[in-house]
Amino acid sequence: MNTSAFAEKIPGVAFDANFKPAERASSMLKLVNSHGTGLGDIKRAAISSFQVQFVTSGAASASSYEIGKPGRASVSSMIKLVGLEPTDFQAITDQLHAQFMRDLSAMKIDVVPHEQVLAAQAYQKMAASGKPSPTETRTKDTWSSVYAPAGLAVYGVGSSSTAISLLAGFTAMSDVMNTMSGNLELAKELDANLVTVRLVVNFVDTKSSDSSWFSRSSGEAKVSWEFGPSVAAGESTMSISSPTQNMTMTLQAPLLIDGSAFKEIKDTTSVAGNVGLALLSLAIGGGNSATAVSKDAIADPEKYRTLVSAGVGAVREMFMERLRVGK
Repeated sequence: MNTSAFAEKIPGVAFDANFKPAERASSMLKLVNSHGTGLGDIKRAAISSFQVQFVTSGAASASSYEIGKPGRASVSSMIKLVGLEPTDFQAITDQLHAQFMRDLSAMKIDVVPHEQVLAAQAYQKMAASGKPSPTETRTKDTWSSVYAPAGLAVYGVGSSSTAISLLAGFTAMSDVMNTMSGNLELAKELDANLVTVRLVVNFVDTKSSDSSWFSRSSGEAKVSWEFGPSVAAGESTMSISSPTQNMTMTLQAPLLIDGSAFKEIKDTTSVAGNVGLALLSLAIGGGNSATAVSKDAIADPEKYRTLVSAGVGAVREMFMERLRVGK
């Protein structure tokens, strides 16, 4: 049996010169109108939560056996994003927040000043239950840093890690419920619809051969990856809520950004570590084999800021187009 790693193209929509946010908004955004009469009712709004989550490490693993033969093959990978400073992520976040504020104002929506939101008692109560920006969070196979604009805390989804224990999962659910309750109080206090924005920026797509029974029984364990920034589907949302309405726009497909944001993909696999795994497998016996792979995606800071800012900006334009059509 053997282990291998290979690259394959990840699904999604390419963000290039031909991408037109206004034309893509209806097909790439899913609108969930859970309560209320529509987007056109928005006259006054406040951005109460604004999160940009940057994935900084990703992991994947796979194992396989071969029918009729003893032992298992396994492979694991760890991919890290390097070459960037917190100031790079903060600059992207601040620029995006400012653009959202300008867009809402341009649509003749009365936007509550940032300082007034921060001073509201209901907001301060929610902020106290959250974490300062930036904050670290993780899922089962990703590690991330979550950024908010100056003064805004990270609370709700972005403040909770869900991979540590079952208790962490319940804590995350509790945070979301508390946020929903706090939003109602804040909306009443500010007499405004609350706009919450959450975008997740990935840097690599990893796939495991564990996804199908056929691959798990092939005797060959595989992990694949495709490098390049992307705005994640499903997790990237814009929500609008008030005591009388609640709706969410969700990105349906990943937006794939130019991979030239990385100047090098460096193999950092430890030979000594793999020798140790081989010796351990030999000691255990039974035909087991194991391989560990590690890589660094080394970003070009200037290109990364430029390309990722443009990518998240395109998602912002789609959100605004959908809001504009609704009005």
